[in-house]
This record gives sequence, structure tokens and C-alpha cells, in this order.
Amino acid sequence: MSYTSYYNHPSILGHDGRNQHQNVHVHYELNQPHDVYHTSDNEKGPIKYQNFDDVEAPKKINKQRNQIITKSPVKWYRNTRAVLQMFKSNFLLIFLPPAIIMKKFGVNENVLFFFNFLAIIPMAKIMTVGINDLSARLHPAYGAVLHAFAGNFVELVISSYALMDKQYAIVRSSVLGAILCNILLILGVVFLAGSWPRKGNRRQSMNAHLKTQLFVSTSASTLALAVLALVTPAAFKIAAPAGTGIECDLQNISHATAIILLFVYAGLLVFQLKTHAQDSVDPEHHKHEAQYFLVFDIFLIVASISGITVCARYLVTSIEHLAHSFHFGNGFIGMVLLPLCVVSNFMEHYDAIKEASEDKVDTAVSLILNTSVQIALLVTPVLVLVGWMTSRPLTLDFNTLEICVLACAVLIVNYLVADGKANWLEGYMLIVSYIIIAVAFFYFPNVPELKENLKCNPWSRNLPPELLEVSSPEAGGH
Repeated sequence: MSYTSYYNHPSILGHDGRNQHQNVHVHYELNQPHDVYHTSDNEKGPIKYQNFDDVEAPKKINKQRNQIITKSPVKWYRNTRAVLQMFKSNFLLIFLPPAIIMKKFGVNENVLFFFNFLAIIPMAKIMTVGINDLSARLHPAYGAVLHAFAGNFVELVISSYALMDKQYAIVRSSVLGAILCNILLILGVVFLAGSWPRKGNRRQSMNAHLKTQLFVSTSASTLALAVLALVTPAAFKIAAPAGTGIECDLQNISHATAIILLFVYAGLLVFQLKTHAQDSVDPEHHKHEAQYFLVFDIFLIVASISGITVCARYLVTSIEHLAHSFHFGNGFIGMVLLPLCVVSNFMEHYDAIKEASEDKVDTAVSLILNTSVQIALLVTPVLVLVGWMTSRPLTLDFNTLEICVLACAVLIVNYLVADGKANWLEGYMLIVSYIIIAVAFFYFPNVPELKENLKCNPWSRNLPPELLEVSSPEAGGH
């Protein structure tokens, strides 16, 4: 690595103090810190100068930023103190110990919700610090995927808890609710923040232009494919003849669909990180350097995610109890309350809106679409497969209202991002669409689950009774 700057060395200046060489650049070679040379457009070779003290500073800075691990307790202490002093809201960490302990003492659900909600806020910000610093060491495309995965990992853990409790309807609705909250409510606010007129005419255009149009259109198309995959089991249930035992069929279709979606996500990663990495993100908005060493970044991410996971578990449990006390349906809990009240998602949404308000609409849209696509192609299939392995028969049996609102939402988003521009009216329409869906699920009653059938053969079909009689040996002998 070399640092390049303009430099007026005494031997380069003439007697009148003017530079004799045009376009002179001085290169500080970090691998050979005592050699400094400059090249001129009019000269063939470099002229070397020895022992410049200015070379040592960039060398030390670069060594600290590229350091992977350190055993110095002083650096750990300084970095930890710097992170804790970075945000004023970090004092809310004092709520973390009581938030974890109070559950064992049977504290009121309202108090439990309040303490866990406040404890997650600083941990979500600390997680963002670690991810941002770790992303600085990677290609911007990897950083975008890492940001989305960090938030979705908490979503995956929370949904897994509900899956173990056999709350299948809440798991399905929470997955759809997270996608709808991202592509309608948060994307709408991003469009508003990125294109709303400001005083002083600081914006040249009232349309926010999406420079990463290829990635945006590809992500929107991928969401459309995910809609097809998620709708297929529900459509099969509607189209199946009466009297058919479809419980095992729905499980088999859901398992096969989950495996196929994982392959689709693998292909998307190759597209996003390898073949079209330059088209996936805007490099102008990802220029920053790492401030801490690598192991400290990983420590921040792991510690914050662990704390968020524990608190989110208690938070979701308290939300469910409060919602049932107000007689809310499972659909409204999963579609509206959980995506809005889980603070790790809230902080991620806040970061996207903040990026859009700073005229970085590409970065915000990339984060939102990455998160939504990961939920559809990674989180949902993993939940189905985890249920398969743990004898929790989670299927993709979404009800008619859920599949209709998801299909319409993805269709609207595809139309709005097709032109590569975003304006405040489009954002306003997305927000209104989300409010309409929330109102519908507020009045939607609970839907009874199909009975569990854990003894399903994945290689056999469950035919209607009349077809079974025709294909039986006795029927064939008459």
C-alpha cells in the first residue's frame, strides 16, 4: 500500500522557489518506510530520497487499522470505552440485567416489555457499530449482505422460539409481516425522506435516482419469484378435491419449496457478490475505514446479537400476552405488532431512513431489499427445514388474505422501482398500502390449523378415496 500526495521537496524547487517539475507526486512506500520517491511526467525513472520522518505516521495508522487481533488489554479497554461513549443512549444498558432476571420472578408483562424494549436499543446500535467496522474490511456488496443478515438473524431466532412453541400461524404471519413492513412501510418512508422538498433548494431534483437499478430490479423480480413459491402450497390447498388428505401433501410441497428457495438464494449471492458486485451497491456511499481490530468487531457483533436475542425472546412473549389480553388475532400480532416492536428491526429501519435523508437512497433501498429477499429466500426456508428436523410440521400454508396482500405488495413495488426513480408520492402510496393491510388484519379472526401429521412419506402422494378404490387390487379384479 502506498500513500500519494503532492510534495515540494527542497531539491525540486528552483532558486526562485518555484517547482521545476510539473505534476510531481510523492509516494510513501509502507513496505519500505525509509524510501520516498517522486515521479514526474517528464522523467522516466523515480528520484529517491531517504529518511523522511513523515513516512512513519501513515505506517502506524495503517498497522492499527489492518490489525486482526491484539492481546493488549489497554486497547480492548480503550475500544470498549470509545464504543460505550459513542451514543448517549448507551446508558440504557443498565436495563439489561433486570430485563433478563425479572422473567424468573414473574414480573408483570407490561414492566417486562418496557425493560426489554429499552435494553435492546443500545445493543442494536452497538451491533451496527461492529457491522459497519467489519464491512469496511470487505467489498461494499459483502457489507450490504452482512447488514441484512445481522437483523434477520434475530428475526430467525425469535421465529424459532415461536416454532418450538408450535405457534405456526404466528410464525407464518411474522415472516410475511417482516417482508411487508420492509417493502411497504419502510420503503415508503425512505422514498419520502429521500425526495421530499427541502428549504433552501438543497436538492436539484425532487426525484431520487437509483444508481443501482440493476440490483433493485433483480431484487424486486426475486421477490416476485418468492411470492410464487409461497403461494403455491396455499393454492394447492384451495384446488385440492374435497375429501383428500392434504396434510402430508402440504408438508412435502413446503419442504421441497424450502430447499429450492435456498438454491435460489445461493444463486442470488453469486450474482450479488461475484458476477455483478459492482452493480449491487454504490461504492461512493461505502467509503470508510476500519477503526478497530477484527476480533473486537466480531466481539461487538456476537455480544450484541446474544443480548438482543435473549431480550427479544422475552419481548415477543410479553407482546403475545398483551395482544391476547386485548383479543388481537394471531395475524395482527405477526403481521403488524412483531415487525414494529422488535427493536433490532426498528434500529435497522432507522439506519435506512437516515441514509435516505442524507441523499443516499441507493444505500437505503439496497438495505431494505437485501433484508426482504433474505427473509423470503433464507429465513423462511430455514424455519421450514428446522420444523421438519424437530418434528414441528411448519408448512407454507398461508391463508387467502396473506397471499393476496403479499402478491399485491410485491406487484406495487415492482411497478414503482421499474423507472429507477423515487418520489415522495410513491412513498406516500406505499405507506397507505401498509395501513390498509394493517386495518384488514386488525379485524381478521384466527384461522384454525390443520391437524398435525408427523408420519408423512415424502415420496408418496395422498390420492382421493375414489382414486384409491380404483387403483386397489380388488377393484382391478372385477
